Amino acid sequence: MSQIVSRQKYKDKKSRIKIFKDFKVFCLIAVFTSTSIAISISIFTPNFKNRPKFQFPDQVSLTNWQFQSSNNLDNALKNNAIAARKYFYTSPTKDTLQIDALYIDGIVSIPNSLAILGLKYSSNSLNIRYLESVGYYALFVDQDRAYLSSCINPYGDTTVTEDQFINNRDNTTSNRIGSYLLGVTNLRNNRCLFTIISIPLENPKLVNQSTNSLAKMYQKLESVWINWHKNWHYDFPKS
Repeated sequence: MSQIVSRQKYKDKKSRIKIFKDFKVFCLIAVFTSTSIAISISIFTPNFKNRPKFQFPDQVSLTNWQFQSSNNLDNALKNNAIAARKYFYTSPTKDTLQIDALYIDGIVSIPNSLAILGLKYSSNSLNIRYLESVGYYALFVDQDRAYLSSCINPYGDTTVTEDQFINNRDNTTSNRIGSYLLGVTNLRNNRCLFTIISIPLENPKLVNQSTNSLAKMYQKLESVWINWHKNWHYDFPKS
């Protein structure tokens, strides 16, 4: 009887050893396969940092506005903007419009991003609004112009504040972590197309603009903003 028990124990021990060896082989195969895949991807996938950087087009069309010209914003490019360009437009009624567009990889908020362009605003005049299917945007006055400013994100609503921007970022998924480890992308998607749309005040000599006058200016800005957002929301930069 004892011999039978001993043989059974021996068989069980031998079986456990075989299972352990099979497990080791499986782990080695899994590690080798994963390493091979990672090496292949790193070889054949261009490094994220070495990919061509996005550049704004020379011309962007806007409904009811005639494009005039555009130029690079060199000061913004010196302040960590990936790309930056200024666009000029006129309307059939000879109104003028200016759009400053900055493509930034980093947390974007007012007033930090406005400071890149040397813009200031009074805390009393800053008006943050929300538009369904678009998002948040800020309206304000600086010197002789009325402004609308906001951040267009790769997804979700547009944002104004730092908290809105952080809450609007994508979650760090397993796919994104894998891409990050391979150098294909950043761990967090902090990209933003920061937009500043402005038009001259009707009477810039007046220190305090009338409510009706500002409302009229803001309405024009909002109309342009909806058009501009629609253009970029469906054609956000790929890199």
